[in-house]
Amino acid sequence: MSEKLGDQLAELFEKFSKEMEENPIKIESDFEYPMEISGIKNINSKNINTKKTGSLVKIRPCADEYEDKTFLGVYIGDIPVEVVLGLYTKTNILTIINRTNPAIFVPDLNKVIFGYESWWGEIESEEQLKKITDNDIDNVWYVKALKQLSENKDELETRTKNNKISKQDKE
Repeated sequence: MSEKLGDQLAELFEKFSKEMEENPIKIESDFEYPMEISGIKNINSKNINTKKTGSLVKIRPCADEYEDKTFLGVYIGDIPVEVVLGLYTKTNILTIINRTNPAIFVPDLNKVIFGYESWWGEIESEEQLKKITDNDIDNVWYVKALKQLSENKDELETRTKNNKISKQDKE
């Protein structure tokens, strides 16, 4: 993982942590009823997919039952999969967040499979109609980043274990 990407991730986590400190969200067990709500804010997650509904895609579901097979699919669109509610304690504004995920219809399976259940990509040419291989998955930027973070964690744990000094060694 490049240092620049690592720095960007660290900055993102820092901003998120600061936001959570400044605007804590109560979890359901913290609510006291009745409660006063001064407003409602609806946040729709941004659609990061530029695919058009009806686009042909190749899809490799992650579940073992599909045996790493790649199928032809039809991109339906990003559809809501979860609604999250949060109450900002300082303002008493109830926030509604709709989380979406790409939905793909797979005719051979007669089933809709979500993006988070699979590896998939749009087919722009006949040449791209191929199997999604383990190598394709390993070359996705966030898979590379997670592997690098895992390697760094393992390395740090090893160095920490090797640098421990027992009480006997100190005396």
